[in-house]
Amino acid sequence: MIPLEWTIEYSTGIPKIDSQHAYLFELANRLSRSLASGRSDEILANIIQELNEYVTTHFAYEESVMQNAHYDALVQHQAMHQKMREQLGEYVVQLQNKTLSAQALSKFLETWLTQHILHEDMAYIPAVAASAGNG
Repeated sequence: MIPLEWTIEYSTGIPKIDSQHAYLFELANRLSRSLASGRSDEILANIIQELNEYVTTHFAYEESVMQNAHYDALVQHQAMHQKMREQLGEYVVQLQNKTLSAQALSKFLETWLTQHILHEDMAYIPAVAASAGNG
């Protein structure tokens, strides 16, 4: 897999969210490198666990920003976040069962991170900007 690179294209203009997104890219890259180099399941499990924990932290912060901005699609966005957490959980089970496809996991992370940020996260920026202007 080509390493994910966080670029200005993914910038929401909210520094804390941008730094969290950049770190998610870094975790996805670390996981992909470990998968590609045949690291032990224990190392992979640790990276996936860190990714799971960080995703939970990031989603909570991002959802609080959307809630404070009275973002209309908050519930739908939260559902996408929940689906992502569930999918990560599925990959943990696959790792434990020795059925994990490295390619599928890498592709999922790449697609989810890039598409979610570019399409779903960018959609809440106008609401956040408008609420900041009113504050």
